[in-house]
Amino acid sequence: MTELPQELARASAMLDVRRFDEASALLAQLVSAEPDSGRAWCLMARAHLGRERYTDAISAANRAVSLDPADEWPHRLASNALVHLGNYPDALRAAYEACRLAPGYWQTHVCVAQAALAGHRLDVATEAASRARALAPNEPDVHFLAGKVSLARGRLAEAREHQEQALALDPAHSGAMNELGRIRLRRHDTAGAIRHFISAARATPEERIYSRNIDVVLLRTVSRTIYVFTLIALILIWIPAVTHVDRLPFVIALGMAAAVTAACFAWIVLRLPREARRLVRRTLRAPRVTAALALAVGGVAVAFGLVAFTPAPDLAQVLPVAVVITVAARLAAFAALRGAARKHLPEARPRRASGRPAPSARTARPRCSPARTPPPPRTPPMPRTRRRAARPPRIRSRRRRRRGRA
Repeated sequence: MTELPQELARASAMLDVRRFDEASALLAQLVSAEPDSGRAWCLMARAHLGRERYTDAISAANRAVSLDPADEWPHRLASNALVHLGNYPDALRAAYEACRLAPGYWQTHVCVAQAALAGHRLDVATEAASRARALAPNEPDVHFLAGKVSLARGRLAEAREHQEQALALDPAHSGAMNELGRIRLRRHDTAGAIRHFISAARATPEERIYSRNIDVVLLRTVSRTIYVFTLIALILIWIPAVTHVDRLPFVIALGMAAAVTAACFAWIVLRLPREARRLVRRTLRAPRVTAALALAVGGVAVAFGLVAFTPAPDLAQVLPVAVVITVAARLAAFAALRGAARKHLPEARPRRASGRPAPSARTARPRCSPARTPPPPRTPPMPRTRRRAARPPRIRSRRRRRRGRA
């Protein structure tokens, strides 16, 4: 096929704008006409990665390896697919092979760091990220990955510096914005975290992870509010048994607890950007969230009613029942919130089948409140500069330009 380079360039452009189905159809014709084109098989692997068909991506990458064993690109593609499938040892081996073939390319060291981070090999990831920064100090993706490694090691200040450096090099780097939000969340700055998540969602609207992160943080805030409210209620329930106060002070104490909890939640919401406040209203109107709030408030009200209207001699027998009702209401509310969180997230295999590495591989995950209701926010599948599709970074070298790679 005399027009193979032009067709491959057209397929690569389709992949850049995430038109994976069209690119796959075109590449299927190209590999059928030119089965010995390693670049066509690499682009086919990229298309499969974009469509989350990771087994097919590995097959296409292996075909490219057999056609050109000295090329590092297929190994990076295979490593990427293996990470998404959860096969971290093989992903790291493929990344090491790419690094052996092209030790002077920063992209291969980034690939090693990604695979090591996914496989909980933080020492290897740190070393690979350092080498990548030494080779390409002006590449934002390098600093982005270094920041993720630092966050996984719990070094929040260092992680923040790396992400800010990535944004200084590329102000539209949505991945760095998202990571800054996760760092803020680790510092218990919910309002600052949501601001960064909103900025990431604006920069890359097609990436759904950023908007999911906002929903998860809002659900965590509701979860913590319920936890604090029920905890205060459990403490207040014991007041009549200990102090023998009348019903009026007891009811006043309950009202004050509810008012203080609502005021704290309102204060958190008022600190959020205006766009986030609309999201809060949408979240609170969700059926599962409304049900969770109703369960918590209703359970506490029933427990307080039992304690308030029970004669003093029978209070010792009723008090354990009131405590059980309060705890059951809290657990039921948390179960409803977990269901709401699952509605905002991919199905049950979020880290392997959906294209995201396993927990603590991509991120040192911020934990929830003691309730541990919604899952923590996620990082994007791989470093992204501006609006690049899910593909390996381009190689800028004379050898690749001679081969006609974009």
